[in-house]
Amino acid sequence: MGNTLHITNGDGAGSLLKAANIEGDVLPWRDTMQSGPFPKGLSLEEHSKIRAEYFSGPAMPVSDVTRDFEIRDEHLKAFNNYEEVILWFEHDLLDQLQILQILQFFHGQDLKSTKLSLVCINEYEGIIPFRGLGQLSPEQIEALVPIKRPITKEHLKIANAGWQAFCEPDPTHLETYIQSDLSSLPFLKAALKRHLEEYPSLKNGLNKTQNKILELVRNGVTNPVQNFIEFMNSETVFFMGDWTHFREISRMCNGEQPLLSCSPNGKFLSPPDHEIDMKDFKSQTLSLTELGEKVMDGKRDAVELIKLDQWFGGVHLECTKPRWRWDEKTGKLLKTEAIA
Repeated sequence: MGNTLHITNGDGAGSLLKAANIEGDVLPWRDTMQSGPFPKGLSLEEHSKIRAEYFSGPAMPVSDVTRDFEIRDEHLKAFNNYEEVILWFEHDLLDQLQILQILQFFHGQDLKSTKLSLVCINEYEGIIPFRGLGQLSPEQIEALVPIKRPITKEHLKIANAGWQAFCEPDPTHLETYIQSDLSSLPFLKAALKRHLEEYPSLKNGLNKTQNKILELVRNGVTNPVQNFIEFMNSETVFFMGDWTHFREISRMCNGEQPLLSCSPNGKFLSPPDHEIDMKDFKSQTLSLTELGEKVMDGKRDAVELIKLDQWFGGVHLECTKPRWRWDEKTGKLLKTEAIA
């Protein structure tokens, strides 16, 4: 396996692959794809430019982030230099979206003699709860090599259709896709349903993540780092990194009509949007505002309070456009009128 390219989610699992007795090059796929823009009809490189702009901030200059994406894409496009490309992923939403993007890329390529393989698990004996490959030791990673399976034309076809649906500006395409036969990628359906649950709820206008953040604060989990940890422990299809979690807190804390307040700074500060010492960051304390309490009790609708400008794949949610809401009772999206 010396002439092998291993692709996996992020640097944690990537470091384990490097430490394991598995030869080959490692390419970490670092994009937290469940949030931010993926407009329809763009190439991998075009999406990478947009993603670099989305992730950049004072702590992460756009030129540096852009170069990271360029290096990643150049490495992927050199796949014909390898005898085999192995994808190492798990069952959660983030990993399943990364699988879709990577396999969609390969769908349009001349593979020549390069083989494609997949290692994708949702459990590991003795590790409960299992969150992902990053929990394993190098030896445990190595033990997964025998379970790799070839990626077939059917995998590529399903991934291509899924990627197109994810990038559509109308989310009903993704709802329809979820109803199709996805058995060859057995964790994809549950992961994409969790993605749809991130749309504003019909109940109070907050998505599932926002509701959980506020619930934890209401129950006394007021430290932002501990809030993220408890949130992670509550998820069965975990998908959100810490920076994305903190951006959600920032949206609810730093707007004109905040649902959260933060001491001692008056507003919530976190990387990459703010430069802040980690000791100062961890010392921040969250609490619900009066409006936050009313939203949690269903007495106010968050869509009237939080300025909405958010992307879910190819769907751009804005207050001035017709709105999509997640109906928890029916498990479906509903289209509602724009906020005047």
